[in-house]
Amino acid sequence: MAKIDRSPAAWSGCSSLDNMTTNISQHSNEDESLWYIFNTLQNPVPNPDLMRDQYTKKAMQQLLSVSPRKGDYGLDGFDDGAKLPREYSCVPYLRTALYPYQRRSAAVMIQREAQPTPMLDPRLKPYVTPTGQEYYYDKEEGNIIREKRMYSEPRGGILAETMGCGKTLICIAVILATQGHFPQVPLEYQDMELPIRPQTGSLLDMAAATAGRLSLPWKSHFDLMRRTGTFFGRCIEACKEHRGAYTIPPPPTRYGSRTGVAYPRPPPRQIRLCSATLIVVPPNLVNHWKDEIAKHAEGVNVLVIQDSSAPVPPPDQLLEYDIVLFSKVRFEKEAGAASNNRRSSTAPGPSPLTKLHWLRIIVDEGHNVAGHGHRTNMVHILDQLHVERRWIVSGTPSSGLYGVEVSLASHETNVTSDSDLTEATTAVLHGKEKTTIIDSELKDLDEIRRIVVGFLDLKPWSNSQANDPANWTKYMKPVGEDGKRRKAQSLRATLQSLVVRHRMEVIYSEVPLPRLYNRVVRLKPTFYDKLNLNLFIFILAVNAITSERKDQDYMFHPRNRKHLSLVINNLRQAGFWWAGSDGDIQGTIDVASNYMEANRERMARDDIDILTEGIQIAQKAIACQSWNAFKQFHELGVFIQDFPYHARSMWALSPSRSDVEPLLLGISQAHKAQSFVTAHLNEMYPEEGLAGAGIKARLALSGRQGHPDPVPTKKTTLDKLSSCTVKTLPPSSPLAQTKLVATTSAKLTYLLDRVLELHTEEKIIIFYDNNNSAFWIAEGLELLGVDFRIYASTLKPKVRAAYLELFREQEDVRVLLMDLHQASHGLHIANASRVFIVNPIWQPNVESQAIKRAHRIGQTRPVFVETLVLKGTLEDKMLERRKAMSEKEMQQAERDLLDDSTMSSIIQNEHFLHMADDEDLTGPAYLKQPPGFFDRHGLPIPKLNESPSSAKRTPRSRKRRPVPIDMNVDTAGDSDVGTPKRRRSDGTELHSGGFSETLPSFMDSGDGTDERTNNYVSIFN
Repeated sequence: MAKIDRSPAAWSGCSSLDNMTTNISQHSNEDESLWYIFNTLQNPVPNPDLMRDQYTKKAMQQLLSVSPRKGDYGLDGFDDGAKLPREYSCVPYLRTALYPYQRRSAAVMIQREAQPTPMLDPRLKPYVTPTGQEYYYDKEEGNIIREKRMYSEPRGGILAETMGCGKTLICIAVILATQGHFPQVPLEYQDMELPIRPQTGSLLDMAAATAGRLSLPWKSHFDLMRRTGTFFGRCIEACKEHRGAYTIPPPPTRYGSRTGVAYPRPPPRQIRLCSATLIVVPPNLVNHWKDEIAKHAEGVNVLVIQDSSAPVPPPDQLLEYDIVLFSKVRFEKEAGAASNNRRSSTAPGPSPLTKLHWLRIIVDEGHNVAGHGHRTNMVHILDQLHVERRWIVSGTPSSGLYGVEVSLASHETNVTSDSDLTEATTAVLHGKEKTTIIDSELKDLDEIRRIVVGFLDLKPWSNSQANDPANWTKYMKPVGEDGKRRKAQSLRATLQSLVVRHRMEVIYSEVPLPRLYNRVVRLKPTFYDKLNLNLFIFILAVNAITSERKDQDYMFHPRNRKHLSLVINNLRQAGFWWAGSDGDIQGTIDVASNYMEANRERMARDDIDILTEGIQIAQKAIACQSWNAFKQFHELGVFIQDFPYHARSMWALSPSRSDVEPLLLGISQAHKAQSFVTAHLNEMYPEEGLAGAGIKARLALSGRQGHPDPVPTKKTTLDKLSSCTVKTLPPSSPLAQTKLVATTSAKLTYLLDRVLELHTEEKIIIFYDNNNSAFWIAEGLELLGVDFRIYASTLKPKVRAAYLELFREQEDVRVLLMDLHQASHGLHIANASRVFIVNPIWQPNVESQAIKRAHRIGQTRPVFVETLVLKGTLEDKMLERRKAMSEKEMQQAERDLLDDSTMSSIIQNEHFLHMADDEDLTGPAYLKQPPGFFDRHGLPIPKLNESPSSAKRTPRSRKRRPVPIDMNVDTAGDSDVGTPKRRRSDGTELHSGGFSETLPSFMDSGDGTDERTNNYVSIFN
């Protein structure tokens, strides 16, 4: 068909080769990637005049009509801090002004769900004959059809506005605009004959029954009358009594028993119409939705069912609510437990949710709502429900579908003008216009298919085999005669019918965000940073040279990929700090020395030099008392100037260096010294007894040699009392001269400097990628006396939500430590304007998701992002390689940097970092403005009539030291908690297999690491 010249000139016999060539070239340039289609979909354009239902039309008009004044309908307005003049929609009970794009998106959602537009069968493409007649061509089947075949858009779709653009607020606006609306009785269950009463009913009863049968929004009507001072209590009760309902008859009997008696059938089921909206969200977003509803709406009845043990009320009670908010985990329990290939609810009888016909269901972060190729509990309960309108809320409907602004967020840039932003956007769009990674795009299409078929029931893709079946694979993933994938003509039309989304330039033209500044900070590594990194490089070098870079002994052999990934990940973590056990370093030295002695004559000169230098570095590590103390006690070193002389030898991490100024302590050890003095501030000499406390602290360190301290979870600072005075260290005290001057980690020193500089004016997010780094940072913030919270995967959702709320609402909480893996789940943290990423991130999308937690609608300050990198190290080269990679290369190596051949080659050829002769020459990283050490905390002194036990307390961040775990224990049963069990206390470990002889120390990960899985676990709960 593409080669046929269909022009009138050809029909008249006046065709030429030029016309045919032009026609062919136009078709050959049509290929577009799925990502490009997603980012160039048409903007939503609502049209209330097309609506046949007057109540739906009114709801859309209320959304699109605006008033410049707050307080319409007697409500107070809320503002999110934007400086632009705001116009308030005329939706009753909506307290927040909507931006223009939010009003349009909400109106289009109502238009689609209430009156789906007929659309051409996406399998067909329209053509026009030379005589002007229209016909339709099915390319995959080769059929030509004269009749236009139409299907309806879904009653719902995917709200895919980009991250931080107020998708939650848009959903709340849709719910409020349609408050009191009822779903229609399904066509197959409608009674075409008017009901006949046994006796004449009252006019009130007949009117109420008619309103229920026709699904009229009587709730909103009487509510409007109530606001004008007119009350119709009897009418409301009559409408409730005659609420719309329908009956589902039992299935017909197909087979009878041998006795001729039919098998028993289930009784008919009566389903009542319900005007409420079901909202299903991940557990960590339940509080976010509760807060957003309370902030933006009033006059709505909300039921929150969050806990796994919380019961679902009976249907009569559910009918009284406007919103029923579920956590995803609790909602899935309504599917019941599987037994003998059947599912039965744990409660007697079916779920109360299945006895109502709901107006709408909204699944937040619902890209996985239809499972991953198998039927999940979510799919089972959705199949049982009766819902008229279905929406998924997700800025990333599949793993590869995300907005162009996400790609821009991870770029190191200092965009200073709108033209710069436009140019950057155009460049990214152009670079991804064509499909480059076929496999990745096919996976995205499979994810979309599960949403289209399993959740939205979109025709023709969900048609049965007996009713015009449409093969998704054939039409969305066609393969040509050459075996290569061809353009799918149906793709753009199908996505356009599903997705509600504005293009980025439209949103930014209406709501300009503050600027985003993203830069890389390259730090000079300390002596100890270099020592840790060089030992990993030495391990890799010994393996490469002694295995002669071949066979299975070679670390880079494909069979050793898991072990290599472990070493590389530990090497990357060592960029912040590494306190793993010392292992058998001497054994590694012996292996290298023996190999050189036996094979020197046939070794390359470069290999000899590498082993020689590596042996010298390893010997330097063995001779370094401080480094050995770090490994022995699992500590990060801090240097204290003018520590009390009488207690120096008791607190020194390395007693032989107790006379060296500044004094070296372990960071948790220093915290104990600080806490001791703080607890004794009410005494005349708070330093009295400090030496004895040092002895106890050293005994505690000695008691956990070889393993981190498995002490019970406890609070790290004293509670603040509701009304008290705070005793602080007098400036005249000799202890006021004691300063925290340096740490052994260049990155920690930089973070502490920046936090001291910024925390009084701005709130800060620090993203970490392993729990040990989080522990060291938390201890450092404790030393500074800066209030912080931790948002970790090991915390229960309720605790995480409470900490996040404190960070948002409490001015005293200045820093949020956030697990990078928790940063992509719809969190809104726009009150933070400083973002620090402690280790460079290989996947740009993961980095962008983290950055967009702060750079989003509601942000009033410029957002500054800093990624910390040790200069000249492997992570520095990794970041440079990531910037140089094409989109295709990045997608191929997105899961693991070792999938990139260039990066793998860089690792194989990594050289040692140059080191000075000893630690005293290079030393630690010094703070620019050393803070006081003993004067950072105060001691609350309660009033005489108040005891600490009766005082108000604020939840504090809680943490444990890194704890070794047994990753063979299945923890999937409690996904909310996610706290693994500990490894055996006797230190029993498994060998890595195949490497213990040549590499006696590379897999030793006593820093809280399971050597088989590369997982660091520190439990902050």
